[in-house]
Amino acid sequence: MDNPFWNYSLAHYSKPGVAPLCLAAQDELGADVNLLLLAAWLASAGRTLDAVQLASLLAATAEWREQVIAPLRALRRQWKGLAQAAALREQLKALELQAERELQACLYRLAAQLPGSTGEVCARANLQVVLKATGASAEEAGERAGALAAALLAD
Repeated sequence: MDNPFWNYSLAHYSKPGVAPLCLAAQDELGADVNLLLLAAWLASAGRTLDAVQLASLLAATAEWREQVIAPLRALRRQWKGLAQAAALREQLKALELQAERELQACLYRLAAQLPGSTGEVCARANLQVVLKATGASAEEAGERAGALAAALLAD
């Protein structure tokens, strides 16, 4: 299945500043990188994401994120620096990426039902919703959302 959200994620995650900002939000706040990318992708299409919609997406994907992606990521990180497991770690990394692709396919299907609004303001608002859901303060969520929105939308 062609997935414009996956294509967007591949193109934008590699932009300068995006990966470190996403990973910092993941590691420091518990944000899901895929949901941050979804928020930005929706904004790029002029669609907003509110807290109720986010809660629905989180609930619909919780089992996959918690039972598949999180254990793969934890094991991959545990093996970091373990030279004898380097080849296995790379295979694990590929499996984790495949699991995230499956998650994004699910999010793409669910997002098709969300309403349509544009640009950096929309991206910032969507990213802020995701970051606030982690428990980040409004100020911290706003700062991180602004930086990530600018990085994602940079040419």
